[in-house]
Amino acid sequence: MRIAMFQMDVSWLDPDKNLQKIQNICSQISGKTDLLILPEMFSTGFVLNTNLLDPVWQHNVIKSITTLCIKYNLTIAGSIPFFNNGRWTNTMITVNGSGLIHEYDKVHLFTPAGENNEYVPGEKATVWSLENWVILPLICYDLRFPNLSFSEEHPHVLIYSANWPESRIHHWDALLKARAIENQCYVIGVNRVGTDENGYVYPGHSLVCDFKGDLLLSMDKYKNFDLIDLDFESMMEYRKNYLFRTTGNIVRLRYKNLESEPYKKRDFLSYQKSVDNVFLLFKQLCQSF
Repeated sequence: MRIAMFQMDVSWLDPDKNLQKIQNICSQISGKTDLLILPEMFSTGFVLNTNLLDPVWQHNVIKSITTLCIKYNLTIAGSIPFFNNGRWTNTMITVNGSGLIHEYDKVHLFTPAGENNEYVPGEKATVWSLENWVILPLICYDLRFPNLSFSEEHPHVLIYSANWPESRIHHWDALLKARAIENQCYVIGVNRVGTDENGYVYPGHSLVCDFKGDLLLSMDKYKNFDLIDLDFESMMEYRKNYLFRTTGNIVRLRYKNLESEPYKKRDFLSYQKSVDNVFLLFKQLCQSF
């Protein structure tokens, strides 16, 4: 699968101008890519006052993106402000020639900036598929919460669409690599460039890590797009030989079962025995390597 990443300098509250930028990139990658990934809130910028937003914009954006997908034969994903049932969410949309095929509402809103005062958080992350690839889309601040990436579907690709500021870009690099190692999958982080009306400076630094945590591609702030091919067979062979992620699944499933009853009703000895069994299983797995 070939991926294109576009680290836009997003025009503030100007969906038409931003769509034109996306169209220009699509014309350059036509016939060369399967999936184009865009930054967080690519249509408007990181707007923290929803009174400035028009619900009509999202319909126009999805319609225009669908047209681009048909014309250039690709799938496009990125986040936009999304109005539904009387509330705003920061939603990662995935669109192909058939229209909107997947939505993910950002679970972890960026509370330090007050995003939680204007937007409603999502409830869970869900996967979608492109051919034989299982993809889990997430948004920016979600990156700091590894549990959100621990999907039972064990995705082949994690995508983070972001507006990650320059002042903490070293966190971005480290956390994306960590998510790749934890999940034994490709991790793609697409960040924007430029400065927005909130005063945040964005350095780009979009990157791709492979299933071992190795850095495959890193973009500086001067390059607005790049392409990369992902190797499905190599990833699956690595997973077959190293069962780290499978161990994680077992521990999480055991832990989930322990949480199924109210704590006050648990029998402590039974609880302790279950915990001991988990550690014993982990010890046995470690000794097998």
